[in-house]
Amino acid sequence: MTFKNVLDNFPLLEKRNYLSTASIGLVPISVIEKSTDIFTELAQGGTIALDEEKEVYIYENLRNESSKLLGCSKEEIAIFNSVTEALNIIAWSIGLKSGNVISTSEEFPSVTYPWIRQGKDSSLNLEFIKSKEGCISTEELINRIDKNTEIVVLSHVEYSTGQKFDLAEIAEAAHEVDALLIVDGIQAAGYCPLDVKKWNVDVYITGSYKWLCAPFGTAISYISPILCEKLEPAFAGWRSADDMWNFRPEELVFTNNAKKFEYSTSAYSAKIGLAEAIHYILNLGINNIENYSEKLIKILLEELEHIKGVNLINPPSRGSIVTFNMNQTDITKIGKLLGLLPRPINITIRQNRLRISPHFYNTESDILDFIKEFKKIIKKHE
Repeated sequence: MTFKNVLDNFPLLEKRNYLSTASIGLVPISVIEKSTDIFTELAQGGTIALDEEKEVYIYENLRNESSKLLGCSKEEIAIFNSVTEALNIIAWSIGLKSGNVISTSEEFPSVTYPWIRQGKDSSLNLEFIKSKEGCISTEELINRIDKNTEIVVLSHVEYSTGQKFDLAEIAEAAHEVDALLIVDGIQAAGYCPLDVKKWNVDVYITGSYKWLCAPFGTAISYISPILCEKLEPAFAGWRSADDMWNFRPEELVFTNNAKKFEYSTSAYSAKIGLAEAIHYILNLGINNIENYSEKLIKILLEELEHIKGVNLINPPSRGSIVTFNMNQTDITKIGKLLGLLPRPINITIRQNRLRISPHFYNTESDILDFIKEFKKIIKKHE
């Protein structure tokens, strides 16, 4: 299957070869229109455009679409403004004072910083599983989990290497010692089929602006019912209350589901945009997108393996991200030269690695065009 019929929704691709979804995903015109329409209505109409019924609908519509994406009930979904905000709210609500948190040396900083910060005021200890040639040994990670482990926190797909973890296996190991598994899924949601209930994760968070092809400003999180019942939110606001319209400042009764972790008024246009984007992607079919992405990645890897000097990061399982460095070659310079072509090629540099991250709106021709131009550049600069 190809997705050529969607290309009209992404006009940039006529002029640029965009292979950088792991940084920022392109937003379909239909999603942009939905977001800007509500923004304009609110800006020009105030409460005429946003009454209480519509305000509830915006959140509940996103909650409903999110539950379909993640494979859970809508009562298990909390809506935030970013993945970083969600991670911090969950971390501070858990409020660990001691024990071990396990993560990896390849993690994005926002995944680990909340726990590092908590460790400054407590005896909480962070353990990092070190990568070898860019890859994390799942066996080593699981073997590190013991009776002192309180949290395992990691990405479903690593941003800098594309390594994809078996969450069910890690969750089982964590739960054997009563530890929690908290997952940042921003580099997976949008092309990986998700089933948080089957995997038995405790928290799964993802954001709007990468593979979900939505505007900045929204994140969603599955929070397991057991954890949700156990935790009291570290932050509270008018949206946290069981009846958020009662406006009684003298008492706070939290709602009895994941909504209790929501607390503030936020960008409603971003919420509308994410709901529309999830609907768009689900209509394309997550399994279809995954199969198509795997095809593009296979072509890319086969071509790169035959280029002298390319040192691929080869995790045992990967998402739609390929990274590599090169012997005695300035990767940053290559990235800049790719961006100066008549049809510029947009890639990303992370950890001195060149990162390519195609999505459903890319084509086989995009991959082969990158390979052709990349070969020309490295030959010229040998």
